[in-house]
Amino acid sequence: MRLRHALYGCALFVLNCTGVIAQEDPEAVYARLHAAMLAGKAEEVMGYSTAATKAELAAKPQTERDALLRSLAQAAPKTYAITEKSIAPDGKSATLRGSGVSEFQTRAEAYLTASFRKEGEAWKVASWGWSNQKPPPVAKPVAPATAKPAEEVAPPQVVIARKVGPLPAAAAPARPEAAPAPVAATKRPSRAHLDARACLRQPTDRAIMQCAEKYR
Repeated sequence: MRLRHALYGCALFVLNCTGVIAQEDPEAVYARLHAAMLAGKAEEVMGYSTAATKAELAAKPQTERDALLRSLAQAAPKTYAITEKSIAPDGKSATLRGSGVSEFQTRAEAYLTASFRKEGEAWKVASWGWSNQKPPPVAKPVAPATAKPAEEVAPPQVVIARKVGPLPAAAAPARPEAAPAPVAATKRPSRAHLDARACLRQPTDRAIMQCAEKYR
């Protein structure tokens, strides 16, 4: 009984692939989708797809969805090899390139392009396809440059242009100025002189004589 229980538990672990897929890398996830596509298992293919791709496939009528997956399976080679892999620096998206020999219509080289998105902890296939046209190489992800602190920039200096002439010759040291000469006191006119001037302003000679008589 214990052996049977142990075997039953191992079988459940193998069938319950949700936890396993969460730890798988994009190559392993695509390998599962590729095998389901070749087997014509539409529901399993949708299980490995992103939510957006799954919704897009689910919106199609079943006959159209089955025809689409059947055409994808016909163009895909039975075996293939991954030639390039690129994971974004943020770890949320990835791209695979692969190649193989397709038997569809004519035997020819076929090339895979598959893109992935991280949903939760699991890689999901967003889009995939096989073509006889070789795609360009996957662009190498470039980590964002660390922002450097802005350097303190001195404010611009305003320079006013001035016309520059020849420099003046050195001036001789100034000599001490002589003290100004005292101004002679002005002799003020006498009272009699002022009275005589007042009489001279009279309009007539008679008035002048009468005024002068008063100051004799």
